Amino acid sequence: MSVCQKTLPVTGADTPQPGYRVLWIEDHELAARCVPGMFFELKADRRDQANRLYKPISVYQVREGRMAFMVKEVGEGSKALCSLQPGDGVRLIGPLGNAFPLLNVQNILLVSGGVGYPPLSFLKSCLPPSSRVIHLHGGASAKDIFPCDIVCTEDGSAGSKGRVTDLVPSVIAENRIQLVYSCGPQPMLKALARMVEGIPHFVSLEAYMACGIGVCYGCSVPVGNEFKRVCKDGPVFNAADIDWEKL
Repeated sequence: MSVCQKTLPVTGADTPQPGYRVLWIEDHELAARCVPGMFFELKADRRDQANRLYKPISVYQVREGRMAFMVKEVGEGSKALCSLQPGDGVRLIGPLGNAFPLLNVQNILLVSGGVGYPPLSFLKSCLPPSSRVIHLHGGASAKDIFPCDIVCTEDGSAGSKGRVTDLVPSVIAENRIQLVYSCGPQPMLKALARMVEGIPHFVSLEAYMACGIGVCYGCSVPVGNEFKRVCKDGPVFNAADIDWEKL
């Protein structure tokens, strides 16, 4: 599948929580190629961003030829993206990466932390309607929480107080979970992989990406007896294949 590089206008923008921005971009051909797990490299089409690196942003939603991307304001690049208004331009490269396998099982658990929410939200909308899907999401505070089934915050300002992994054992036991999908910070994913060992588990890894197309090898992670690139070989991996101790 070919990778496109384009500059397109923002067709819609909203702020779901302070510090977050959802950008909508219309391109029917690109939208038709997006599946849960894929991402794009994005940056604002502004003169002051010309020499800055692109930011890898997961596809959040796809609707009628439009793609949505949820961006968290962290540094200068993401701040520029979050400042965009309808009509402003976005430079994008993609779609990039592989996808979550869509398996038809009865009880599925999605576990996301922080900015790991968007790809799992997209995934939930694409899973078989016959499956019972529970989305467990955690964040530092209520400002990091978005629509899901079970909420956990570190400061207790929304849902249960604590880390998202604190709730996983009871959710699995009470709901006879047969399959787990996850995305979030590496410490969360590492802990989760231990907890759900023995249950099929597919994880989307977050990594610093300088190029996003597999050239620089800056996002390599230990998988089996070799290193694989999160941008080119992932970002979705079978959790059982990752050497979590070396990560």
